[in-house]
Amino acid sequence: MANVLEYYVEMEDQHYEWTREARALQGLGILHQIPASRLRGRLLDIGAGSGILIEQARKLGLEAMGVEPSIELQTRAVQHGLNVHLGVLPHIDIRGPFDIITVVDVIEHVSDPIGLLRQARELLAPDGMLLVATPDRGSVAARLMGWKWWHYRVAHIGYFDRATLGATIERSGFGLSALKRPSWRFPASYLLERVTSYGPKALQFKPPEMLDRLIVPLNLRDSMLAICKLR
Repeated sequence: MANVLEYYVEMEDQHYEWTREARALQGLGILHQIPASRLRGRLLDIGAGSGILIEQARKLGLEAMGVEPSIELQTRAVQHGLNVHLGVLPHIDIRGPFDIITVVDVIEHVSDPIGLLRQARELLAPDGMLLVATPDRGSVAARLMGWKWWHYRVAHIGYFDRATLGATIERSGFGLSALKRPSWRFPASYLLERVTSYGPKALQFKPPEMLDRLIVPLNLRDSMLAICKLR
């Protein structure tokens, strides 16, 4: 666990900020999965990166904060004027209850996902909502692509399908209210680069910069968004 955490503390990801506009649309899409009547109060984003989802939550009127282990990403969040604390849970500056807790593309990165969700449980209000997003290794896309599936990467140390995600949520003290397939958004240049990377090297090229500004929605149904409540 210590070695995994050390990796994220020192992690620098310039690509993360480069895709900020696309990630903002993704974050907004996730928040819109919450019923409008429940989109209120305090929100905590675990593994907040540079605060992109928090920024969108604030625009929707929520009191939003986050926690992030990467020094570089947390610094960027502060530079954007966002309330993101450096570190992991439990954190002395993060106290519940929260009405909404989001854990987006995080549990596949940690060695104890159940422990993480149990810590989230301690911070959630009795009638609060937990949102967990993670890749689905049981999806059609994952099965068709095998080891070439883009979610198989060094930084991901755990993988989930519908059954194992459901079991993880249940063992963490939550009940599953809904399981959805979120859409993601990417710069067209990024998608083109990824597609050509699966072909011969002779056909690989750097996409023109003009495609950086074109955001493409994509839903291959190979990610899961679990909406949970306390049991």
